[in-house]
Amino acid sequence: MSNFIKPKMVRIMNSLSIDMVPIKKGSFMMGEGENQKKVTIEHDFYMGKYPVTIAEYMHFVKDVKEHYPEWMTENYKNVNYNSYKDMNLTDNAPIIGISWHDATAYCKWLSEKTKENYRLPTEKEWEYACRAGTTTKWSFGDDGKELEKYAWYDENSDSTTHEVGQKKPNPWKLYDMHGNVWEWCEDWYDEEKKYKVLRGGSWNYDANFTCSADRDWGNPGNRSVNIGFRLLRTLPSDLEDS
Repeated sequence: MSNFIKPKMVRIMNSLSIDMVPIKKGSFMMGEGENQKKVTIEHDFYMGKYPVTIAEYMHFVKDVKEHYPEWMTENYKNVNYNSYKDMNLTDNAPIIGISWHDATAYCKWLSEKTKENYRLPTEKEWEYACRAGTTTKWSFGDDGKELEKYAWYDENSDSTTHEVGQKKPNPWKLYDMHGNVWEWCEDWYDEEKKYKVLRGGSWNYDANFTCSADRDWGNPGNRSVNIGFRLLRTLPSDLEDS
């Protein structure tokens, strides 16, 4: 039986709704090559259908009056203007210029507003959702010539992010899991706990970084033109099959 159940719109507040996709628990082969291992996800969860958008994030910023994306700060004006001036900063583009701390603050705010548990996905949850039951290099197979249909990366992005949901989804109807923006994960990347895991690749990285198993790292305080995040919502009980 497929782990994918029909997605639905979750009403967050009167003026904010976010598409979440329910994912059933299960096992999968995580990683690649000699480092591949079987991993079991023991709980059902909801995953954001898309990366968090600028419009969704700005609800939070306007409410708390902090955690501004870098392109709304003095750093943007004085230091990194050239990094953002050509970026797609429309409402439906993925939020960029936010740190891991900003992303987790958004999740905490959303949890308090809704009385539900929103957080960043763990690295295991992220890859499980990205693979969507597949064992291939990408969720659509091993043929890199098909990547153009599923991802924004350095060869087709025109050096900017793009509005979410413009490319094909993976088998569980999650969009932009390959490319567009790197996505913060909950986990530490290293034993010294200096860096957080990044997944998915981005608009300015090559195709190999968009693979389901590829991983990178970022300083949790870093804000970048190519890093965003995706929501995960935990559930009080297992999803019922439809």
